[in-house]
Amino acid sequence: MRRFLYAACLFSAIYPLKTYAQVGESDALRYSQDILGGTARFSAMGGAFAAVGGDMSTFGYNPAGIAVFTKNQIEFTPGIVIQSTTSNYNGTSTTSSANAATVQSVGFVATGKVRKKDKDDVGGWKSYNIGFAYNRMNNFNDNVTIQGVNSKSSFLDDITAQANGTNFNNLEPYKTGAAFNAYLLDTIAGSNGSQYYNVIAPYLNGGGGSILQTENILTTGSMGESDITFGGNYNDKLFIGATIGIVDVNYNLTNTYTEQARYNDATYGFNNYTYQQSLSTTGAGYNFKVGFIYRLMDWLRIGGAINSPTFFSMTDNYSTNWVANYTSSPYIPGGGQISTDAYGNILGSQNSYNYNLTTPLKAIAGAAVIINNQGILSADYEYVNYSSINMSSADPNLPVGYASSLNTAISQDFIQANNLRFGFEWQLYPVSFRAGYAIYGNPYNEGSVGFSSIRNTYSAGIGLKINNVALDFAYTLMQYSESTQLYSEANPATLKTNITNLIFTMAYTFDTPKHRAQHKERYYNTYPPPPPPPPVGY
Repeated sequence: MRRFLYAACLFSAIYPLKTYAQVGESDALRYSQDILGGTARFSAMGGAFAAVGGDMSTFGYNPAGIAVFTKNQIEFTPGIVIQSTTSNYNGTSTTSSANAATVQSVGFVATGKVRKKDKDDVGGWKSYNIGFAYNRMNNFNDNVTIQGVNSKSSFLDDITAQANGTNFNNLEPYKTGAAFNAYLLDTIAGSNGSQYYNVIAPYLNGGGGSILQTENILTTGSMGESDITFGGNYNDKLFIGATIGIVDVNYNLTNTYTEQARYNDATYGFNNYTYQQSLSTTGAGYNFKVGFIYRLMDWLRIGGAINSPTFFSMTDNYSTNWVANYTSSPYIPGGGQISTDAYGNILGSQNSYNYNLTTPLKAIAGAAVIINNQGILSADYEYVNYSSINMSSADPNLPVGYASSLNTAISQDFIQANNLRFGFEWQLYPVSFRAGYAIYGNPYNEGSVGFSSIRNTYSAGIGLKINNVALDFAYTLMQYSESTQLYSEANPATLKTNITNLIFTMAYTFDTPKHRAQHKERYYNTYPPPPPPPPVGY
């Protein structure tokens, strides 16, 4: 269940293939990690812009970057995301992929000069800027398939264990009740209807049979942030900024799990079953950011920013559906498919849940070295404590105590992470060459979840600036590995993911309007007044 959001997809965390404590925690970070999106220049330099500025992607990172702009500018950045994941489960390797066209960034900046009462006053505040930008923070489009043969256990073993001790009239509808109504579970004689067996167990773990297990996780959607940013330039030394961010979330998941018999079931006539989970999450949130950039020397700048937690209000719509197929059996003479109960109801259930989610605070620091007024070498450090992710809800449809138990699990399974970004740019006007590298530290408590995950991003790009037009291209490659389990008794599956981003930015710069007196002066310099008339009597 790698694609479930640990702290966001709430009910899916209660009723996935595995228990919520075993959910793939890596995707919990999708609401609190900003690792995709942005302009081509920002992406090509690894996102190391805490002390650089002058790019609209910094509005949601270090808002002091807006104060570096000296002219009005608009920009638009489309992109293409190509994601590929290779899974290995019980010796079987499977590769799957997903592609998506995106809008990575769009925005504008307006600049203004601070008027001085004394024209000889050259110190103090020099300019102020305001800007708006939309930056895509995460892309959820993905397609992952895990497949392998198992002769030792089945997901139905987990279902059986969860059902034991509960009368068949009181089984929950999402998994155990639906599996019972599909004849995948049945009561043990003499147990008063509260102890169960499943149709696959007798043929596994020494029973001479095996099953083909396949899980496909298809996700779509994205998360983006709209930033309203203000900034000021003090004496060309100190640049400050503040941002109000509005975040939108749209996440859709379809998880399809199948077990296919690789034996002849003469007792129950079982052939295969499919268990499908569907989840749609929508929500919105807000955050605040403040930052600074300070020019220590002409060749050295430092910067820093604090990004507040994002406070989300979320809604999950969750449903499950079971379909079982049999050959001739005691349950279905002549064989057939079971997808509804005796009353025509689809096996499974659906519901909607509302909750609030708070992501971690981030602290950012960086430095940039200016080389011969042609190059930039930058480095950033980011601290995030993912164990501080917090969920709350007053929704009566959620189990009592669910929020507190989930927050306890998050605090145990997540730790603080240290992220590093490095960037380089060299200008040979009108062409610029760029490269970058970023490493996102392990956010997991390995002693609790049993694995770690470090994400590496490599990037390169090129830019062309002619007069007021700038065209930039970037290529980024993110690579990481994870481990997951289909259910509690299954062997771990390894997942290796590559995410390629192709980004293209088009920007246009407007000259800052001059004062009217300056326009008049420029007019007379260009077109001098006619000579005075000749003297009288000439």
